[in-house]
Amino acid sequence: MDVSLVLTHRCNLDCGYCYAGEHHKTDIEDAVLRRGVDLLFADGSKRAQLSFFGGEPFLAFDAMRRATALAEGRAEERGAELVLQCTTNGTRIREEQLRFILEHDVQVTVSIDGIREAHDANRPSAGGKASFDAVYAGLRTLLDAGARVDAMMVITPETAEHAYLSANFLWSEGVRTIRANMVLGREWSEAQRAELREQLVSIGWELLARRLRGEEVSFRPFEPGMREQRGEAAAPGPERVKVVVATSGNLYPCAPMVGEDSDTGPEAALRIGHIDQDPAAIRAAASSLGVSCDRGKGCQCASYLETGSRYTPGQMGRWYGLVCNEIGRTIAESLDRQAPRPAAPRRRGFVWGLAAIVGGAAVGAPLLSGLLAEDDAPRPCRLRSRKAVATPDPELPMPGEMAMPEPEPEPMFEGEILEPEPEPEPEPMVDGDIAAPWD
Repeated sequence: MDVSLVLTHRCNLDCGYCYAGEHHKTDIEDAVLRRGVDLLFADGSKRAQLSFFGGEPFLAFDAMRRATALAEGRAEERGAELVLQCTTNGTRIREEQLRFILEHDVQVTVSIDGIREAHDANRPSAGGKASFDAVYAGLRTLLDAGARVDAMMVITPETAEHAYLSANFLWSEGVRTIRANMVLGREWSEAQRAELREQLVSIGWELLARRLRGEEVSFRPFEPGMREQRGEAAAPGPERVKVVVATSGNLYPCAPMVGEDSDTGPEAALRIGHIDQDPAAIRAAASSLGVSCDRGKGCQCASYLETGSRYTPGQMGRWYGLVCNEIGRTIAESLDRQAPRPAAPRRRGFVWGLAAIVGGAAVGAPLLSGLLAEDDAPRPCRLRSRKAVATPDPELPMPGEMAMPEPEPEPMFEGEILEPEPEPEPEPMVDGDIAAPWD
């Protein structure tokens, strides 16, 4: 069983979009920590992931070390494989923390929203000062040391215009995998949605160009569409049951559902048990009441954050999933056709791909090939070239990451009018071609 431990509700940042509610000085109790670790292999599994979450988990570094020592002991006793993961803002990474990460091969997800303008717009320190320099310093320390690092980027209506530059910046710094969440439950104007759509198309261009140059970069929201285009299963392998253990011992299906872990808050209705229960009962509850976004199902956390119900997807979440799915399919198609090494198009070229997506048509490889053939197009921006770090393993949603919703017809927004579109000529089907499930 995969276990996420919320080590503390303390945090040294004050992010405007934080779903953890009011930060309070509550750390995990040692008895809760021990019982949580005991769940890892209680179901007889031979491979399990232990994740550390918060608040800022490195503010409870001693608890992290105790849990790691216990978990490694349990894994050795059972001859099992243990994966360690931590989601952090990166500001507390010093020599001692770095040595711990490297010695125990911890997969680290750093919450950084990209370039300074995007990051500092929503992620100030608890004292109100900008946090970019401190977060960037932690990220660079990890990358330079060869740690396994990916980035969690959050996109808001105000920072949507920076999404392409932010993704390009992170890739150029040496981050290979970007986990991009969209802020839900906030008002997105038509202009902001259009801007984000164009930025996502631009990110798709950059990803395609880098892949064709041999860089193993990833933008996680595109991956469901890429897998779908290739006819691959969303999440091969046996079921991975997971549970989140709050500081109090309350159990939740997913990290964003913990909130303040208050008995009077909306999160109380989301609990699936308590750590004091029998491990078999906990596993049964996690299996039946948990989330399965890692198996291609819709993200219940995204639904909850947007609509207040984990079972009711919201308009923006479905819209984001549809757009990213379409771009991912296009990237996969172009890669599978082994397109020639491209030069990235100018920003005006992105509008052509954007128009095709807006019209509901598939953006196919012929369109991409035409755009990539512009002789006068500049090379992609290379901010800094660094040695690539290892691809994260396992490829599961990290605590705090929103999985992509199941694709559905694009939602209508209030006041939006759809103009009739001419019926496109169907492309001929070939052996192995997979039709989109909503066609």
